[in-house]
Amino acid sequence: MLASALAALALLAVVPASAQSADTVESVAGNANTAQTDKAGIRINLPEITVQAQKERAESGARSVRLDSDDLQRRNALDMAGIARYESLISVPGAASGSGNIWDGAGNTGFNIRGVEGNRVSIALDGIAMPDAAAKPDANSLNSFGVGRDYFDPETLRQVRFSSGTSAGSEAVPGLAGSVALGSKAPQDFLSADKSTYFGYAANHNSSDTSLMQAVTGAARSGALQGLAMYVHRKGQQRQAYETVQQNPDEWNSDALLAKLQWALNPANNFELTLDSFQSDHQRRFLNKLSPAYPAGAQQDSHAERRRISLAHQLASPGFMAFDNLHTLLYSQTARVDDVTSAQNISRGISSSRNIRTSYINDSLGLVLNADKRIGTQHQLSYGLNFEQIESSRPWLDDRTITASGAHQVTQKNRMADVTTRQWTAKLADDFRFDLAGYRATLSPALRAQYLSMSPINLGNYVIAVPQAAQEIKEDSAHSVTPSLGLNITLFTGFDAYAQYAQGARLPTAAERTGTYDSFSYTGAGAGYAVLGNPALKKERSDAFELGVRGAISKGVQLNASVFNTQYRDFIEYVAQPLDPIHYPTISYGLYRPENIGKVHTWGGEMSSRFELGVWSPSLAGFSLNLAAGLVRGNSENSATGKHGELASALPAKGTLTIAYDDAAQRFGASLSTVRVNGKQAKDDVISGDTLAHFAVPASTVMDLSGYWNITKNAKLILGIYNLSDQKYWDYASVRGLAADTNVLAHSEIESQSMPGRNFSARLNLNF
Repeated sequence: MLASALAALALLAVVPASAQSADTVESVAGNANTAQTDKAGIRINLPEITVQAQKERAESGARSVRLDSDDLQRRNALDMAGIARYESLISVPGAASGSGNIWDGAGNTGFNIRGVEGNRVSIALDGIAMPDAAAKPDANSLNSFGVGRDYFDPETLRQVRFSSGTSAGSEAVPGLAGSVALGSKAPQDFLSADKSTYFGYAANHNSSDTSLMQAVTGAARSGALQGLAMYVHRKGQQRQAYETVQQNPDEWNSDALLAKLQWALNPANNFELTLDSFQSDHQRRFLNKLSPAYPAGAQQDSHAERRRISLAHQLASPGFMAFDNLHTLLYSQTARVDDVTSAQNISRGISSSRNIRTSYINDSLGLVLNADKRIGTQHQLSYGLNFEQIESSRPWLDDRTITASGAHQVTQKNRMADVTTRQWTAKLADDFRFDLAGYRATLSPALRAQYLSMSPINLGNYVIAVPQAAQEIKEDSAHSVTPSLGLNITLFTGFDAYAQYAQGARLPTAAERTGTYDSFSYTGAGAGYAVLGNPALKKERSDAFELGVRGAISKGVQLNASVFNTQYRDFIEYVAQPLDPIHYPTISYGLYRPENIGKVHTWGGEMSSRFELGVWSPSLAGFSLNLAAGLVRGNSENSATGKHGELASALPAKGTLTIAYDDAAQRFGASLSTVRVNGKQAKDDVISGDTLAHFAVPASTVMDLSGYWNITKNAKLILGIYNLSDQKYWDYASVRGLAADTNVLAHSEIESQSMPGRNFSARLNLNF
């Protein structure tokens, strides 16, 4: 991969430079205007309220927060968790190393937004959906995962946009509970009308995981062509706990490569070719798995990769009958995670060497068409059609070698059926502008229709020990139609009030319909249990309401606040089934299937504000104050048992205060952020049936200090001290499922998953 990166950079270096207007090379993937003035403060970013100049479309949707690449650097964002570091009601649950079965992997499993998480929150990069996290049928859980969603490097991102709550009908890749839209860097982030070549180098060291990042970036423009090549390499170890405790070692490295070529054929036609690649390798040791069954624990080699090639075209044709602008995207993406776990196992007095190979593979092809059309002065229509085909599989192979005899016992029991999924999506939206009692208003109705078909293949490898199960798996389809309606009222210039209602739907995935696990490989025929899929699953649904205000109240003061109320229905989770001796006579210990049994109600509010203190006192010029807070509450109900309870995934209340100073000439700056999170103990989960007494996560107050210094126009130094007061704390979203601290084993797990104590980072940027 390094050789490819250097070759790409060399190719850019020989492109002759010639001046050209930046307007003619505008990215077909996004607006170059997203770059913000460099500030030192760890800003509590406000919901996006800007209007796209091309479409002049008012933001009438629910709360949205945008971060640019400078924000990610100041947050020391090494991964998804770092990206969401200071967001009030957004967190990143993680599957800790060794926290599941011996063959399970580890990593970040997605985003928790307003108390709902997992695959109910979508993640997309450049408008292309990232693969779902892989649930654990062997653990009877669809909301805990054995494979994460770490498929990208934050260093390659130009923008991250969090959209909270059920996505409006016009959203590119909708989420039932929210969406995260990632945008990769583009040539115009580094080039301008008077700068036709760019070269940059960045290095970043973090003490929390002893990691080192190095990135090389090159960009150039010649005539109607401009390009970008970027290579990022990281290596490190497991994240350190607060105290010196036994942790599972994890030696890792990752490589990311991003290359883009843009061609402005003429002012109306722009093309962009993108090559995007990411891979990571982990060497883990599961010391916490030491037991009579595994006297030496286990070790795991894990490899994850994602590769994408895409071609985008932007056609501008103002006045054309069907559209003013048409955006076309054609892409191919492959993603897979391969884990190889090795351990010495003693079962029923027989010693054997186990080598377990598990994979999660998702290959997709897609076509995206999006268009907009202005009708008169009041209507701005947008519509689109998407098609995606995904081929997914999850092979699982257990190769045992009996120590005494050397005999091999090979067991194939794939964790789901091999499935080809085809999905069609159509959407239509309008921004209707009108006067409402003297105020400028925009009404935004939208409608989304989705059709999905699933075709299983290779069923000979599906639940081999239960042959009858494959007969249930047949071609199937599902559909949904979801409307949304938004209203935006400009109370005065720069300050709006808004309301939105949105319905959402999440169609069952192939892993949920066909996910499986059985015990027959070690319990023998006629004496085991099995987890089977459910082809009859219905879609999960939501009804979401939100009210809010956003914008500049006065010069130097911004306020963004919202309240929300969302009802979710038909959440999917595993349920114990009556034994079926007629159809499944070999299953005698337990039969489990996923069903639509969950109802969830969430409500709460969040706010963020920014004060430029120099507006009131010239002596405070350059100082700013950021405040943010969020509170979410949630209840859940199991429609099968009738039980009610508190929603365990609802995040504790969180508040952030940041004081920052930026030199008027942007030579240097610093910020101090204080983050307060309330304590919380997860109650019984009535949907999953988890009644374990859980760890009571204590409250915490954590301070971070960071600053930058523009040494010269070509060199910049960014330093950070995190957890300045060296407080011992935990991330609720990741540890809420840990057992209560009642014994040595539980205590060890709790301590090993504490967050790092005082830690440091240093970053050097060189730009030419």
